[in-house]
Amino acid sequence: MPQLRLFYRSKNFIFSWIAFVIIVPSMPLSYADRVIDVQTVANVNEQSLLATISNVQNYPQIFPDNVKSVKVLDNKTNLVDMNAGVNGVFFDTQAIYQQLPNGTYTVQVVSGDLKGTTMTTELDKTWGFDGAPGMGTVANISLDLKTSGFLSWMLSFVPDSSLNYALQNGISKFVDYAEQN
Repeated sequence: MPQLRLFYRSKNFIFSWIAFVIIVPSMPLSYADRVIDVQTVANVNEQSLLATISNVQNYPQIFPDNVKSVKVLDNKTNLVDMNAGVNGVFFDTQAIYQQLPNGTYTVQVVSGDLKGTTMTTELDKTWGFDGAPGMGTVANISLDLKTSGFLSWMLSFVPDSSLNYALQNGISKFVDYAEQN
């Protein structure tokens, strides 16, 4: 009788293991949605900063540690293929960028684990740090982060404060590049 119970236990274990191996990989991976808003004031004029942000082909020079390449796939739709990452983890993704008539600049990711992510940047003129009118810019950035797959799991360990810092650091790099060019 003990051997019969052991047989049924091992049979139940094997069945459970097979079910786990078949069902778990077929389940959709977790999805995450976070919104991070950042406001910063830069001592560079609005047009210069917008020109820097909207020239995606310069991103590898602006972010040498984070963007390996950017390739424009379609000039009509502003579709780009970008190889980007952080801490040595890089991935290919496609995005559409556009400048709206009101001056708002948006980037929407259309493929990969970041599909659906949108970053919206609004720039407004302000006083420069030296008091000159219109020589400074207030940048309002909103990141609507949508992740899935492996990236969703990875980013679940990253606090909002780190994402906020990354956005602040990113706009600082744009400002530095705009000041130099």
